Amino acid sequence: MKKFIIVLIISILKISLFAQIQDKIIKKTDWNAYTQTRFTTNFQDNYNFSLRRLKFWVKSSPEFSDRWYYKIQTTLSSIKNETFFLQDVKIGYKTGIWSFDIGQFVPQYSLQRFQPDYLLPVIERAKAINSLIPDGTFGVRDIGFQANLKTKNKLLQTHFGIFNGYGIKKYRINNKGVMLTHKTALNFDVSHSKIKTGYSLMFRKADNQEFPKVLPDTVFYSGNDFRYNVFLSWENRFIELQAEYLTAFFNKQKAEGYYFLSGFTFNKHQIVFAYEYYRDLISETADLPFVHFGYNYLINRYKAKLFFDNYFQITNESIQNYSASIQLQFFLTQ
Repeated sequence: MKKFIIVLIISILKISLFAQIQDKIIKKTDWNAYTQTRFTTNFQDNYNFSLRRLKFWVKSSPEFSDRWYYKIQTTLSSIKNETFFLQDVKIGYKTGIWSFDIGQFVPQYSLQRFQPDYLLPVIERAKAINSLIPDGTFGVRDIGFQANLKTKNKLLQTHFGIFNGYGIKKYRINNKGVMLTHKTALNFDVSHSKIKTGYSLMFRKADNQEFPKVLPDTVFYSGNDFRYNVFLSWENRFIELQAEYLTAFFNKQKAEGYYFLSGFTFNKHQIVFAYEYYRDLISETADLPFVHFGYNYLINRYKAKLFFDNYFQITNESIQNYSASIQLQFFLTQ
């Protein structure tokens, strides 16, 4: 009987100790996940359900450390044939108004690219963003180092980065290229409104690289790749407006694009309009503007949200490539 009592006490102590350790780990970890399930049709010959995203991330909470932080993020999508795609693996260090990131992550460039897709009023980012950010067609992320400065009043934010320059879809043992990035943003609070403006710069020494959706598939480019971007946004409680212009120079050739986005929110209702244009360097593509016109119902703000989107191109006399989408967005932690 005494042995039984001793074993029972030891077992209880083990369970208690494990629970305390687990509780400490949980307090030092912040995790979340969400899904976006979509139905798209052109009302003629295409009716398609898809899992647009199932995204999961784990990152350090404020209790983890005063200086160190980390983030790991993965996603699954029908576009990627339902295979998990490792996106971010980042470790960072903070000191004063400076922070330093190293690992695999999105280089700071553009405004819309750093607005989470679950917060955007439109169902997809602009084509110019997806194509002309530094690693837009290379998996969006890159591997490298980035220094960040943010003033205490958040008026000024600036970033300087150095990366491999060929994204994360392939790994090169012998890399002859390099990519440098820089972004600066200014944030103003004016009469219950928020204004953000800034620019981004990128220089890449490309080494025998393909640039899908920018250059023809037959081109393997080596040489200088210089890009810049300017952006402006204004928002208050009910209205959000923003615009960006992006361009990329491959020697004497230039690809460019821009978008204008507006959202009008009243209680749980949101009306959306966006106009975008993208001109690549592929002769076979038709460089026509695109329009988004939609309505979103905010069931529980962004954590449970229903999108209704109409997307089409405009020619001189007609509408082309029309598609309508319904998307349900749902967070696992409400």
